Amino acid sequence: MRRMSLLLLAAAALLAAAVVAVHASPPPPVKLSPDFYSQTCPRAERIIAEVVQSKQMANPTTAAGVLRVFFHDCFVSGCDASVLIAPTHYAKSEKDADINHSLPGDAFDAVVRSKLALELECPGVVSCADILALASRVLITMTGGPRYPVPLGRKDSLSSNPAAPDVELPHSNFTVGRIIELFVAKGFTVQEMVALSGAHTLGFSHCQEFASRIYNYRDKGGKPAPFDPSMNPTYAKGLQAACQDYQKDPTIAAFNDIMTPGKFDNMYYVNIQRGLGLLSTDEDMWSDMRTKPFVQRYAANNTDFFEDFSKAMEKLSLYGVKTGADGEIRRRCDAFNSGPITQ
Repeated sequence: MRRMSLLLLAAAALLAAAVVAVHASPPPPVKLSPDFYSQTCPRAERIIAEVVQSKQMANPTTAAGVLRVFFHDCFVSGCDASVLIAPTHYAKSEKDADINHSLPGDAFDAVVRSKLALELECPGVVSCADILALASRVLITMTGGPRYPVPLGRKDSLSSNPAAPDVELPHSNFTVGRIIELFVAKGFTVQEMVALSGAHTLGFSHCQEFASRIYNYRDKGGKPAPFDPSMNPTYAKGLQAACQDYQKDPTIAAFNDIMTPGKFDNMYYVNIQRGLGLLSTDEDMWSDMRTKPFVQRYAANNTDFFEDFSKAMEKLSLYGVKTGADGEIRRRCDAFNSGPITQ
């Protein structure tokens, strides 16, 4: 009888351990899906579209700004809305990075307005990371670009590292080789890098970002020239005139795409072939043999550009996403629900 009791106790202990193990095991990972909010907030995409389209109509540079914020968010620690966090007296954020100082307020405002509207409809449901991803797609389509799938279900980050953007993001004075290294390190191909660069068909750049091309230019051998000889002379002289007071007024800027600045199309690549690329990183893609074939392809065929851009954007939107306990649904896009997690 004693032996039987011991066996029963051992079996009960094993059963209890098995139950604890089942309850302690982590839940299966959340799968992102375009229909993620179909039950919890079915009008989410429509609400975001109404807000950002209205913002774009009032401020036509909003589309370019939102796209830039989206890229700066995703390329640093993943698409998790960490770039939206505002710094406080107690903690800095990605917004404090030098490369992020020029991110436009209209872009952040578009996301904030979308969040406010969504919180009225379905509070605590839609993440800021998903808002930014959907807003980007809506504005690309609104300005003439392709419509591509946007899987949803991202969580918002629990931290925002002020040092990361200046290290992880490409700068306007980087060589093509260095930019390729950055993209490859994150799992992107040269072709995807060139396709994503096509987003420069929208928006503008401040004169300080390309001043070295039009003022006091020196070639690799140190020989001075009136401007970067790869530039169309008429274009370069026009930029010199437009930017002559940029040191007094750092807000002076020029359109990235001088031909169709408000339209999402392949003219960015056509411009590069004609010496009308604004940034040195843009124009260098025409001289580098790794990138030139893709520039030629997209300049010649807008459909090819749209197809490859769509695939690259969908891939970018899935980079480093947070799900489950790795993130949260923020009540406000510019602040953590209960303070940042120490890194």
